[in-house]
Amino acid sequence: MAKKRKKISESRAILCLILNIILLPGLGSLIGKRKKEGTWQLILFLLGIPLILILIGIPMIIGAWIWGIVTGVDLLEEAA
Repeated sequence: MAKKRKKISESRAILCLILNIILLPGLGSLIGKRKKEGTWQLILFLLGIPLILILIGIPMIIGAWIWGIVTGVDLLEEAA
C-alpha cells in the first residue's frame, strides 16, 4: 500500500524547486516535507565539497544537485 502524502501548495512547490536548484540541494526538499530525501541530499552535497580535492566530490555534488531538481519537480507535479 502506497503512503499518501499531504499535498503542498503550488507556490510552496515552486519555492522548493528554486531552493533545490539555486541555493542548496536538499533545502527545498526539507521545506517540501521530504525529510528523508532532503537530509540525504544535503549530506551528499556537503560531503562532496571537501572531497572535490580528490575529485570524487564532483560527481557527488552533481548527483545531489540533480536529485534535488528531480525531487523539486516531483513536488511541483504533486501540487498540481
